Amino acid sequence: MRWSIPEKVIERGRTYLKEGRVLSVEADPARRVWHGEVLGSELYLVDLDGSGKENDICACPYWEEHGYCKHTVAVELYLREKGLSRVIKPETVLPKKMESGVSFADLLNQGFARLEKEAEPLQSLFVEFVVEALPTNPYHPELDVLAVSLRIGSNVNKRSYIVKNLYDFLHAYQTDSAYTVNKQYKFQIEAGAFDPKCRDLIEDLVGVSETYQLLGKTGLQVKGKLDKRYLLLPVHRFQELLTAMEKTGNLSIKLGEKTYTEVHEGQELPLLFTLEKRGENDFGLTIDDDFTSYYSNYFVGFVENSYYLMTQEQQDTYITLKQLMKRLKEPVIGYEQRQLSQLFTDVFPYLRKIGRVIVMDDVAELMKEEPLRAVVIFRKIKGMIKAEAEFHYGNAYFSTNEAHQPKLPNNVEILRDRKKEQQILALFDAYRYQKIDTGFEKKLPVKDNLYYFFKVEVEEFRKYAEVRMGKKLRQLFLDGEEFQPTIEVDQEGSWLDIKFDVTGIDDNEIDQVLNSLLRKDRFYTLDNGEVLSFDSEAFQQTSEMIGQLREKINAKDGLIRLPKSQGLMLEQRLKDNPQAQFSESFTAMVHDLTHPEDYQVDLPDNLQATLRPYQEAGFRWLKMLSDYGFGGILADEMGLGKTIQVITFLLAERKQQPIKALIVTPASLIYNWQAEIKKFAPSLSSIVISGSRSEREQLLAEADEIVITSYASLRQDIELHEKMGYQYLILDEAQMVKNASTKTSSALRNLAIPHRFALSGTPIENNLEELWSLFQTVMPGFFPSIGRFRQMAVSEIAKMIQPFVLRRDKKTVLQELPERIESNVLSSLTEEQKTVYLAYLKRMRQEVDQMDSATFRKQRVSILAGLTRLRQICDDPRLFIEGYDGGSGKLEQAKDLIQAAKENGRRVLLFSQFTSMLSIIEKEFADQGISSFYLRGSTKVSERLKMVDAFNAGEKDVFLISLKAGGTGLNLTGADTVILYDLWWNPAVEEQAAGRAHRIGQKKVVEVWRMIAEGTIEERMNQLQHEKRELFQKVIQGNEEQTNKLTEEDIRMILSLGE
Repeated sequence: MRWSIPEKVIERGRTYLKEGRVLSVEADPARRVWHGEVLGSELYLVDLDGSGKENDICACPYWEEHGYCKHTVAVELYLREKGLSRVIKPETVLPKKMESGVSFADLLNQGFARLEKEAEPLQSLFVEFVVEALPTNPYHPELDVLAVSLRIGSNVNKRSYIVKNLYDFLHAYQTDSAYTVNKQYKFQIEAGAFDPKCRDLIEDLVGVSETYQLLGKTGLQVKGKLDKRYLLLPVHRFQELLTAMEKTGNLSIKLGEKTYTEVHEGQELPLLFTLEKRGENDFGLTIDDDFTSYYSNYFVGFVENSYYLMTQEQQDTYITLKQLMKRLKEPVIGYEQRQLSQLFTDVFPYLRKIGRVIVMDDVAELMKEEPLRAVVIFRKIKGMIKAEAEFHYGNAYFSTNEAHQPKLPNNVEILRDRKKEQQILALFDAYRYQKIDTGFEKKLPVKDNLYYFFKVEVEEFRKYAEVRMGKKLRQLFLDGEEFQPTIEVDQEGSWLDIKFDVTGIDDNEIDQVLNSLLRKDRFYTLDNGEVLSFDSEAFQQTSEMIGQLREKINAKDGLIRLPKSQGLMLEQRLKDNPQAQFSESFTAMVHDLTHPEDYQVDLPDNLQATLRPYQEAGFRWLKMLSDYGFGGILADEMGLGKTIQVITFLLAERKQQPIKALIVTPASLIYNWQAEIKKFAPSLSSIVISGSRSEREQLLAEADEIVITSYASLRQDIELHEKMGYQYLILDEAQMVKNASTKTSSALRNLAIPHRFALSGTPIENNLEELWSLFQTVMPGFFPSIGRFRQMAVSEIAKMIQPFVLRRDKKTVLQELPERIESNVLSSLTEEQKTVYLAYLKRMRQEVDQMDSATFRKQRVSILAGLTRLRQICDDPRLFIEGYDGGSGKLEQAKDLIQAAKENGRRVLLFSQFTSMLSIIEKEFADQGISSFYLRGSTKVSERLKMVDAFNAGEKDVFLISLKAGGTGLNLTGADTVILYDLWWNPAVEEQAAGRAHRIGQKKVVEVWRMIAEGTIEERMNQLQHEKRELFQKVIQGNEEQTNKLTEEDIRMILSLGE
C-alpha cells in the first residue's frame, strides 16, 4: 500500500472491509491483476495491480482525481486478511474466486443504516460567487482568463467557507451527497438546500464542469500548480453566467486587490471624446478612456467599483479604438478642417455607441448639416451609356464628373452622407460600369438587356437617387402606360373579329406584339431597337384575355378571328378596359346570351300544346342560340318536358325555312319521340330508322324533315347519315356520348351539322371530362384541349358554359307538382345470409389490404366484381349461389312493402340493377298474388310503349324495371311509389329512375323508398353518395350532384364497414 495514501482514506477502507462491502476478489494471473467488486454508493469495479507497481484502478470519481480511493484500499486489506500478498508471482498458488460471507440482506440493512447515520438535516445554504482574473500572458493582460470560485455557507450563521475542490462540490450536488469543507463542517448538498436562482446557476456550472472533465481538465494551473478551486468561465457564455451570478446578489469580482460589484450592461461606456480647435486649420480629438482593466475575450471592462458588459458592436468598436491608441504617444488625434466632414459622418456614429462625444462650440460653427439629394444622370452617346452622380447638400454639390469642381460655401465644412453616397457608387460597380473622367460608362445594351436596364437597373438607382435620362436614351423605352393597346370587337357572321392597335407601332409589327403577349413576355423589342413594355394593367389584361381565348392565335395585321361562342367570356374580360370598343352587333349578342328570356321570337301557330312559362323560356333559349349559330345543352331535370321544348324549336325553325333534323336517342325512346312529334306537331313529318341494314337504308331514302334513330344504329349507318345534309342535330339522353373516345362520339363529331343541341338531365355523371366530351360534340372547339381543360378551375368552367347550358328543376318551376318524399328503408340480413356475406367480406378485405396502389389498379376489375358479389348477397344470395335456401331479409321486406302498398291502393315501380333479381321478385310476387309488368333490356320498343300505357291506365300492381334498361325516357305517372331495391354507385341514375313517376302529369305525392341492407356495404354506398354532391352543383346549376368515378379511396372506405 502506497505510503502517500492519507490515513482517513485507509480508515474508510477498513470500515468497508468490516461492513463486508468487498463482495468478491478474483486473481487474473495472465494479466497479473486482482479483480474486485466493492459496494459503495454504487457497485464499483476495482483492478488491483499485482505486479508490485501499485498502479491500481477504480471506477469511482474520487480515484479519477487522486489515483487512490477507499475501494482500492479495501480490496488490498481484504487480501491481507486472507493471508495473501497483492504481488502475483508465477509460483504463487492462487485461490479461486473469493466472495464475502455477508448476506445481501445484511448488506442492504447495513448500507441503509449507514446512510441514515451519515445523513444530516437539510440546511438552507447560500453560495458566494467570486470571479477572478488568472494571468496567461504577462505582456497582454487583456488576454487573461476569468474563472469562478465558490464560497458556501449556511443561512443560519451566515458564515461562508472556501470550496477547495469545486469539482467535488458539483459532484456532491449531482449525487445529493455531503461535501466536507474542513474537519469541522460538512454540508448536505442537495438542490432543495438552495434558492431557485442559485440552484439554476449551480446546474449551469455543473454543465460547464462536465464539458471540461470530458476534455480531461479538472482544475486550472495557478502559479504552476493545479488548483481545483477554479472553474474556467467559457467565453461564449461568460456574460450570461455573470448576469445570473449578479442576480443572486452574491457576486464579487476580484482583480488583484480591487473588488467590483456594480454592473452596467449594454450601456454607454466610460469613454469621452472631445473635439476642439487648437489653431488655424488644426483640430484635436482627445480620447479619455477610464477603463482600468479590459478583457477582450469576455467583452468586459472594469473601472472604479463597476464593470461594463459590452455588446458585440461595442466590443468591435472599442478594440479598433484600442489598437489605434497603442500607436499614439498621447490620446489625441489631429485633424485638418477638410477631414472634419468625414469624422462627423463616418467616425462619430461609432464613437457615440461606446461613449460620449463633445464638440466644442467654435468647431460646431464650422460645420453645416444639410440633407443629401442625390441625382444620377444617364445619357446615350455613340452606342454607350454615360452616367454621372451628383450629391447635393443645400446649395453645395459634389460630382463624380472630375470636370465639375465642388461648389462649397466659404469657410464651412459640409457634413456629407458618405454611407448613402457609397451605396449609389456601389451600384455602378454592381452593374459593371467603367470609371472614367466624366463619371461612368458601359456599352448600350440591346433587347432583353435593354429592357432590364430600364425596368431593373434604373429602378434600383431610383431607390437612392433622383434619376434623369437624356432624350435619346429615354426614347428607346416605350412605357406601357403611355402606349396602351386599343381593342375593337365586332361580330361578323359566325366569327368574332378582334382588332388590336398600339399607338406608334406599325401594323406589320402588331402581330408580333400579340404573339409576344401570348407568350406572357414582359416586353417586345421593335425592329428599330426600341423596347415596348407590357407592364401596364391594360397590356396585362390583354395578355390574359388572349391566353384564355385559345392556345394558339393567328393574327394578321392585328386582327384575330375567333368563334362567337367565346364572345361572352371576351366581354367579361374587356368590359372594364377603357381601351376596348364593342360593335352594336356584338353588344346585342352579349345581351341576348345573358338575357335569353328577352329574346324576341313568336311561338309557332301550329303547335298543338300550351307551353308552361319555363318551357317557353327554354324554347326562346334554343332559338336564340340557334340564330347566333351556337349549340347548347338543355339540362332540365327529368320530367320537365325537354322533348316538347325541342319540338317547338324545330317547328319554329320550319316556319322560317325547310328543315332537316336528326334526333339520336336510346333505342327505348325512338318511338316515344315519334309519338310526341305526332301529338304536339303533327305538321312535322318524322320517321324512325330501325330494322335491318337494307330496311334502314330504304327508310333514310324516304326521310323528309325529321329522322329519329338510336345511338347504336347511328354508329352502324354513319356513312348514310353523312350524305343526308342535316341542319339540326338533337342528342337525347346525351350522357350516352359522355366518353369522347367512343366510336359513337367520334361519328357524331364528324357529321357536318351546323346546329347542335344535347338533352340530358345529368350532363355530368362521373367527372368533368364528360362535360368536355359533350361540348366537343355540340360546340366543337368551345373548350381548349383536354389537357388544358383539366387545369381549368371549376369556377372558370362554370362561367364559360353559363350561356350554353340551361338547367331548371321541378322544385323551382313546377310549384303545382306534388311533393316527392324520399326515405331509406333498412332491412336485416337473415342469419344464413349474414354468414355468407361476412365470409365474402372477410376474404375480400384480406385481399385488398395486401395490395399497394399499383396492384390495386391492376386488380380493379376483379375488385369491382367482388363488390358486385357483396351487393348481390345483400339482395339475395341465390343470384349466384346455387342451392342456397337461407332466405333474404330484403326480399321478405319488399314483399311486405308491396302487400301494404296494394292494400292502400298505391301503384309501385320497382327498380333493380340485377335482372335475375327481378325474375326472382316477379315469381315471389306472383306466388303472393301480386300482378306485375316486367320491362327487361330485351323488351322490344313497341312492347315497352304498350306496357307503359297499360300500367298508366291502371293495369297490374307493380312495374318491375331494370335500372339501366328503363331508367330514362319512360313516363310512368300511373305510379305513386318508387322502390329502389338496390343502390347504384351514381345517385344521378337513381334520380332518373325516380323521375319516371315524379314528372309532369303526376297528381299524387310520390314516395321513393331506397332499400338498404343494414350493416353492409350498402350503408357505405349511401354515405358515399352523400359525400360526393358538389361538382354538378358548382358547374351546372347549384342543386344537383356529381359522383366521381369510384376511386381506390372510395372502395377502401366501403370495405371498412364494421372496423
